[in-house]
Amino acid sequence: MPVPEIKEIDFRQHVSQNGKQIMWFLGAGASRSSGLPTATDLTWDLKRRYYCAQENQDVVAHDVSNRSIQARIQAYMDSRDFPPLWDPGEYSFYFELLFGKDHAAQQKYLNTALATEKISSTIGHRALAALLHLGLARVIFTTNFDEVVESAYASIAGKNLTTFHLEGSYAALEALNAERFPFYAKVHGDFRYQTIKNLTDDLIHNDREIQKCLVAAAARFGMVVSGYSGRDGNVMAMFREAIAQNNSFPYGLYWTVTRISRVEKPVCELMDYAHSKGVKGGIVETGTFDEMLVKIWRLVAGKNPDIDAKVRSATASQVRIPLPPAGTTYPILRMNALRIAGFPRTCGAIDYVGALDVGQLKSVLFEKQPPCSVCYTDRILFWGCGRELAKIYEPDRVKSISSFEIDDFVCAINASTYFKSMVEQSVATALVADKPLLPRKRSKTWYAIIDHEEADSDALKPLREVLSWKDRDGTVRNGIVDGRVPGLKDVYWAEAVSLKVEERNGQLWLLLQPDIWISPNKMREEATDFLYKKRIRRYNKQAFEILSAWIQIFLGGVGKGDASVVAYKGTEHPAEFQISMRSAFSKRSD
Repeated sequence: MPVPEIKEIDFRQHVSQNGKQIMWFLGAGASRSSGLPTATDLTWDLKRRYYCAQENQDVVAHDVSNRSIQARIQAYMDSRDFPPLWDPGEYSFYFELLFGKDHAAQQKYLNTALATEKISSTIGHRALAALLHLGLARVIFTTNFDEVVESAYASIAGKNLTTFHLEGSYAALEALNAERFPFYAKVHGDFRYQTIKNLTDDLIHNDREIQKCLVAAAARFGMVVSGYSGRDGNVMAMFREAIAQNNSFPYGLYWTVTRISRVEKPVCELMDYAHSKGVKGGIVETGTFDEMLVKIWRLVAGKNPDIDAKVRSATASQVRIPLPPAGTTYPILRMNALRIAGFPRTCGAIDYVGALDVGQLKSVLFEKQPPCSVCYTDRILFWGCGRELAKIYEPDRVKSISSFEIDDFVCAINASTYFKSMVEQSVATALVADKPLLPRKRSKTWYAIIDHEEADSDALKPLREVLSWKDRDGTVRNGIVDGRVPGLKDVYWAEAVSLKVEERNGQLWLLLQPDIWISPNKMREEATDFLYKKRIRRYNKQAFEILSAWIQIFLGGVGKGDASVVAYKGTEHPAEFQISMRSAFSKRSD
């Protein structure tokens, strides 16, 4: 019997009309837009950590969203007969592999990965919290560790949401029977209250009291499942137990997914079983959790304006704040920004037959490291060597390589983060070209760092001079710009500066932030004390001089005028930028 696919509009209307009789079940996917990782994300992170530790690789350089890196790491795991990709036991296996039975270490890892301060409340969670507050939804179950729902409810209702976890699990069924709504129950329990419950040994003996509550609720409510993959056999068995009751889910069972094509086999089997038992509902393609809840919230009639404003608190609106008149008096406040006075008017473009596979393109760029910066839209835009790029990515599908005119450079940066990323990479490449510096990237930020092999170069003299110091006898010692980190084996440091491009008031600015680079970057946390001691005495005067030294190294001087820097010189599409040698400043207003 085929699993019915429900039209989204029919689903939304059903939920809006019967919200009080429908409970929610949230998986990790519902919290992903809040910036918190799913179980799959954590599994890949654990794999990456193990691989990098065993192979002495830099964790930061291995972005597991890149398919090529995923394939490399998975091949390494397969060579050791570890669980195959997507095996239900992967999550537990890699936790055991890295932490063993050290529950404190497990908890510390998850505390960091799922820290409350990382939560960024989304409109989906605020909308669901508002439904709870208004009595239009009454019960939520979840497999999640995070506190996204609790935080959203507190922001909407101004009070705490009743939550049942391990130590209060016995009370969940009591709350249901006494109709003390709304409440929120964590099926796996919360790792903050006992050992981590998302490990297989624990899942088998999961908290039956909260499961009993869900099974009992299934005889009274319908249910919407969102953000849950269905890979956990323990939870799916609980669903089957609920379905097996007489007259289960009287208001329907709806399994929402971002795309029908991505439904897991266990979900299809469960929904097929529910259908065979006469349970109404089916699988619904709703887009993301946020998209679904926004559409449901729009159907709520007579919304309290104050609650609606809280739900839509992130809604953008245009404002005009007049700038104060330019200051004319001292003191002068120096900024760490240089105006980008000139930029390329064209870039290269490669048109392909058919659509681009962005994931595959990113993998190729990571593996081959061609001499170019790339932006992908319906075509590939680039600065650098287009012929080299065309050779390494789908050469048989290349339709043409041409020049592309950039109509409004500043507008393009504001409109596309992909284009901005290409600009920042090109600026970083241009600034370090032909200098004893190396471009490096941490997270989404580019850095220029001292090349250890050329730390004594004359080009770095301005930086060594401002970092010099006097001994007690008055002898001046040359500043040191790189070295080993004391107490850490094979860990090195080097002077560095972060490079960001920002638009303000219609102009582009290069932001410089002097820093210390740690190699390998995965050891940065262990070098925290060293970094603190290294920077603690860099007061205003020396910080001022260090910024000037970097400007002199990059541009050849400090003061009036613009300097030209070029990325990918000698290629068919170089990127040339004119950058002011005078940093931005502000005078006091009268």
